[in-house]
Amino acid sequence: MKQIFTSFLFLLAFQLSAQTYVNVEPQEGSLASILQIFLMRQFEYDVQNYKVTYNTTDVFGDSTVASGLLCIPTNRANTYPLGVYSHGTVDNREAVPSRTGVLERLLPQGMAATGIITVAPDYLGLGDNQGIHPYVHADSEASAGRDLLLAARQWMDEQNISYNDQLFLTGYSQGGHATQALHRDIQTNPGEDGFVVTAATHNSGPYSISDVMRETLFAEGQATLPGYIVYTYIAYDYVYDLFDDFSEIFEDKYIPNIDSFATGQIQLGRFNARLEQQLREDTASLSDLIREPILTQLRTDDPTSPTVIALQDNDTYDWAPEAPTVIYYCTADEQVPFRNAILADSVMRANGSTSVRLESGGPITHRSCATPAFTRSLNFFLQYIDVQLVSLGELTERTNISISPNPVRAGEVVNIQGLSNQALDYIIYDINGRVTGRGITAGNSRVDLPNNISAGVQILRVATGDGRSVVRRFVVK
Repeated sequence: MKQIFTSFLFLLAFQLSAQTYVNVEPQEGSLASILQIFLMRQFEYDVQNYKVTYNTTDVFGDSTVASGLLCIPTNRANTYPLGVYSHGTVDNREAVPSRTGVLERLLPQGMAATGIITVAPDYLGLGDNQGIHPYVHADSEASAGRDLLLAARQWMDEQNISYNDQLFLTGYSQGGHATQALHRDIQTNPGEDGFVVTAATHNSGPYSISDVMRETLFAEGQATLPGYIVYTYIAYDYVYDLFDDFSEIFEDKYIPNIDSFATGQIQLGRFNARLEQQLREDTASLSDLIREPILTQLRTDDPTSPTVIALQDNDTYDWAPEAPTVIYYCTADEQVPFRNAILADSVMRANGSTSVRLESGGPITHRSCATPAFTRSLNFFLQYIDVQLVSLGELTERTNISISPNPVRAGEVVNIQGLSNQALDYIIYDINGRVTGRGITAGNSRVDLPNNISAGVQILRVATGDGRSVVRRFVVK
């Protein structure tokens, strides 16, 4: 009997392993005013940040523990949507969202400051997860994000933190590839988790690994980031066991440098710089890195080649998104050819999608494109975000309380009649539940409306000081 019970506990633990968090560690919060300075847009919410370690699976299907970031608006007066931000290529395992001081973590924090509870996975092989990072490996990018969502949701349930059924996805560069992989996985493999994508943006990602990115090997002139291309083949060799050793794919003269990177002796930036220098000194092109038998397979797109099959396995665009989706790119992108976006859009439309939008940020570089892509993502999501009001105590009828003038203009004063003259906390919401103002009433029970408050119906909620609140509607002209 004891053995049966023990086996049951083991089976239960195994079944839940991919859905549970290991630890949630509070980190320093982020003020909306500070995020505004860095991200150059106005935000509504301060943010509390957490490092999450959680159970997921590695590329071989075995259980492992990974890490990520969880960002939650500090104002618990609302129930918020969920979101996933997938980060771009990083130079080393510590340059990931869960680590304080990493600049890119400002972006998931910005999503949370907009009103989306956001997780940002570090991915496998980065952050707390040991081993080789399976670079641009679609399946593990998707599972890292999905399992982090599950873990965060379970922890928030235990903490009585409210969220709704909406889900927003975005990411840039490698994160664009990861977002497309995650979006596809959630739509085409619905599970008991109940996730349904509300809207997504796929930004400047290498969606076409087997076509557009494969052809970068044969482009004329010096490759901009040869280290990143080689990184892809190293990662796929790790996942798919393509070669007995690197001498089967790479020319001998480049192997010492490649080995130094693959074994973790040097970081990606230094590896790329070394490789660029070697190619310049040899007056060589990117294809000169690859041995002829493998190069021929890649050049001819040999359908029997394990290497070509591995590349095809990590294309992320051959499906039809149902949720509103923006595919964003810039035409002077020197790192990720924008034909990735053009191809993804055309195939998705051919597959029947009517919800995809292809948008260009203009003739700017890969690095410069990141800011307008993120701005476009937030503006796109704001069309769909449903931030719902939840109770912060019992409402009181208090029919003697009124506000005037009503209607009122933005930037003017709303006076509250029937309340005491003491300072009271208030929050203003628009008709969609988004916070449009907050503060403390002045001594004469007045509320100064923000200059940028939107026209239409607004809701004023004032705490009466006895654990209750009063709610009144008013109209901004």
